[in-house]
Amino acid sequence: MSRGMFGIVDFTTPVDERDATAMEAFLDRDTGCGEKTAVARGTHYFLAMKRPAGKVPWRQLEIAGNRETGTACIINGEIHNCPELRDELGEDASSSAGDLDLALLLYLRHGRDFAKKLNGLFSLGVLDSRDPSFRLFSDRFGMARQVYWTTAGTRLFFATHLKTLLACPGVGKELDHEGLNLFLKYAYITSPWSILKGIRKLQPGHLLTFHKGKAEEIPWWDFSEAATTVSDWDDAVSRYRSLLRKSIERRLGDPSRTGILLSGGLDSSANVALAARCTDRQLTTFAIGFEDPRFDERPYARIVADYFGARHHEYTITGNEIEDLPTLLWHMEEPYFEFGLFLTYRGLAAAAPEVDAVIGGEGADQMFGTGGFAGARPAAAQYLLRRSGLMGAARRFGRLLRGPFFYDRDTWAFKLRLFWNRATDLNDWYFYGYDEHELRRACRNPDMARVPRIFDGQQVDDSSFAALYRNTQIHQDIRHYVNENVMVKSGRMADMLGITLHESFLDTEVADFLVGLDFPYKRGGDLVDHLRGRVVSKLLHRRAMAGILPEEILHKPKQGGFVPVMLFLRDGSLRRRIYDYLLRSRVMGEYIRNDYLTALFASYEEHQSKPASWANFLNSKANRILFLLTFDIWHRYYLENDPLRVEVTTLSEYLGSANG
Repeated sequence: MSRGMFGIVDFTTPVDERDATAMEAFLDRDTGCGEKTAVARGTHYFLAMKRPAGKVPWRQLEIAGNRETGTACIINGEIHNCPELRDELGEDASSSAGDLDLALLLYLRHGRDFAKKLNGLFSLGVLDSRDPSFRLFSDRFGMARQVYWTTAGTRLFFATHLKTLLACPGVGKELDHEGLNLFLKYAYITSPWSILKGIRKLQPGHLLTFHKGKAEEIPWWDFSEAATTVSDWDDAVSRYRSLLRKSIERRLGDPSRTGILLSGGLDSSANVALAARCTDRQLTTFAIGFEDPRFDERPYARIVADYFGARHHEYTITGNEIEDLPTLLWHMEEPYFEFGLFLTYRGLAAAAPEVDAVIGGEGADQMFGTGGFAGARPAAAQYLLRRSGLMGAARRFGRLLRGPFFYDRDTWAFKLRLFWNRATDLNDWYFYGYDEHELRRACRNPDMARVPRIFDGQQVDDSSFAALYRNTQIHQDIRHYVNENVMVKSGRMADMLGITLHESFLDTEVADFLVGLDFPYKRGGDLVDHLRGRVVSKLLHRRAMAGILPEEILHKPKQGGFVPVMLFLRDGSLRRRIYDYLLRSRVMGEYIRNDYLTALFASYEEHQSKPASWANFLNSKANRILFLLTFDIWHRYYLENDPLRVEVTTLSEYLGSANG
């Protein structure tokens, strides 16, 4: 539980020793090697942060403060454009000013709008005694770990670790059923909800202001503001290639201590290619794959590594990684089971002994509007339904597509439902585990099966197909999938392993350029082409990488995206132990019907002998089983015990440690 920040602010009553346990929980728990703890304490506040020392020249390890203005600044994460900020501030910034000094100077000059000038992945807090107030900013993607916050009386508590927050006096531990149901449907809990009542998560691109004992959260950034103008294809290619290379150059640092996660896909391969243009030193790459060639892209990763002369490392996912599930959940802090969890974990774990930081390619699909959740055909259908005035009728028809017949994967009925969901109701854009119909079947109390409608109230621009597609791209693929899922998973795993994760495509300049780019540059084809499914994705990216990447990579089909979750349940003995445990579990006995569990397990076993074409079906069932196991583990670690003192075990030890 190293790295991060914590704070108590109370402008009415002095912060006293009642809060000492929370302070100690943050300061004393698992300080990593080479990490520095900084503390700022006054009558009405206690602020603390931990950062890795590292070799970044502008990384500031002490909390920045200005006595004349009574301001102070703390951070979790990184600011990458400090040289440019120093130039902008001119004489106001000394040559030795670190990232927090620069951030504080910008705040004093521009107020809350200063965050728009920061290029990085961060959570950043500013204490201003002139108001007095405390402001907490989350970057556009929420990459610098989620920040939990709550109020108790006149006090504000915030922390990047839920464990720390729960150590604060007056912070309760009551399960929020809406948060739980978000997890059971989407595999994660989207902000501002959390798994506990009264505790919220700061949303990406949002500002939390605490003033006069009241907390208010408002957006400071929306990707709808992004606008890009290019003169032609040559201009677009040149600018994009330059921005992406600059992004990688900002993050590469010492090439001997910075690795690159290489899947073999177009995006991570581009990172390697452009990094090779930034340095003459040998690059280090890391690839994760599977024994099953249907899901394994490592042969392509080897092509790229050999082409650029990289020192290449590989790891094979076997399914035994499921033994680490309790450890991962302890670090994730909320129920979480997204299909790429173990890939991210093992990829970073392979890199951690070799390098201090890695560059990843997450977010590229979503920046180009090809993340998959918006979907070409569903978006086209949604546009036609909206413009024709038939959306109401389409939604009523969609309510008929419920029940088991339209639920289990690898059936034409499910494919119809998934298409219709995406076309008519953003709140049903996708689900990995349980839809609301299945939740009502599973829950002992069906009244507690409601899933919050996370997209309600959203304004949709349907003035053109391109505008509507961009709208779904921003809200589905970026705002929720990247921000709330991918970045949370990646950030927590990096934190766990003590390694710094950089994402080149989430550079502020790169992201703004791509999101604001006109539709034809991102994917080819008009409305009719999208209806027919005949589109070319990432047109600009492909043209920019032409002549730089090997031809095999430029023209390879899209392969990634499916992770065989059923791999983690292929051991029959382990499955039976999980079944037995969940059927006896006190947690399941409180929330989930026993007859539902019995039917779920029987269905999974029945289809073990089905042909490989049933992979998606088994994945669906495996997700539902592992979601419940995940919740059980989290419940024991966080609700039944003090997470700071709980003994974290392997999965086998967990299953055998209690009678449920």
